[in-house]
Amino acid sequence: MQKRITFIGTGAWASGLATVLTKNNHFVTMWGIDQKEIDDINNGLNTKYFGNSKFNNPNLLQATNDLKKALEGTDLIVLAVPSAAFDSVIPKILENSDSKKLNILNVAKGIDSKTKKFFSEVIKKEFGNRLENCATLIGPSFAVEVFQNVMTMANIVGINQIFLEWVAALFNNNKFKLVINTNEQGAELFAALKNVLAIGLGINQYSNPNLKNPQAALLSIGVKEINKIYKALFEKADDEIAFDLAGIGDIFLTCSSEKSRNFSFGLQVGEYGVRKALEMNTKTVEGYRTANIFKSILKDLKIHVPFFENIIDVLFNNKPQSELLDFINKY
Repeated sequence: MQKRITFIGTGAWASGLATVLTKNNHFVTMWGIDQKEIDDINNGLNTKYFGNSKFNNPNLLQATNDLKKALEGTDLIVLAVPSAAFDSVIPKILENSDSKKLNILNVAKGIDSKTKKFFSEVIKKEFGNRLENCATLIGPSFAVEVFQNVMTMANIVGINQIFLEWVAALFNNNKFKLVINTNEQGAELFAALKNVLAIGLGINQYSNPNLKNPQAALLSIGVKEINKIYKALFEKADDEIAFDLAGIGDIFLTCSSEKSRNFSFGLQVGEYGVRKALEMNTKTVEGYRTANIFKSILKDLKIHVPFFENIIDVLFNNKPQSELLDFINKY
């Protein structure tokens, strides 16, 4: 049965997921503030990110800057804006939607810098009694490949199994598959920390270009340290999440490709230093923000994760990039 889905955002990730849904014959409305992008989408394209590649079934797609219109009769709201925009966007959604309870799918990854809470927790708190269901999409998925209908698998994560099955059914087709995982906290932690790890791998890649042995070793150490942090934070930590799409799948993708903003930022840090790398990035680097949040969290946990500690020291404590791996001899 055809459903109406509203995307908050008109960027690359919003467009990649929207074209999956139109392929499945659902009606999609995208809300944004960039009129050029809106006009482009209404012509079946998002040239800013995907050149002349067209959306699947563009007749089932519309874009608008009228939020009330975008939310009218919607079955699902997909939050596809940068996490920094949550504060301003959520009140607008509440103000412009009708009185019925809302189904929310979040596709932002990371931790809120103000509250130090996962985004699922922020969503539940901010929507309050207006929230019907909430889920998060996490997994190895570059937007450009999703838009090009390349085979992609990711996790749909939340606590309501029935809602997760419903969302998965909306998206699943012969090229795109959502796999249910109910370990919400574990998936979100791995999703956040893999961005920090990607920065470290990027810094090392600049220092050791085209060498695979160091990258493989650091990837293994990084996964082990994320798992150690996970177990220290959550009493009932389940190892299974580390091996799912939201775990090792997302880590591998983000830590091995220049398509990854965090990995590319690490390369820039390796070449130019932290300050200049930040100046070169107009968009939010989630791994940098997450590393800043975890500075204090790691101190409170009183655990030893030397690779993550060194990444944080390079980013915030003036440690030279060349000394990123000085922990190896003591490992």
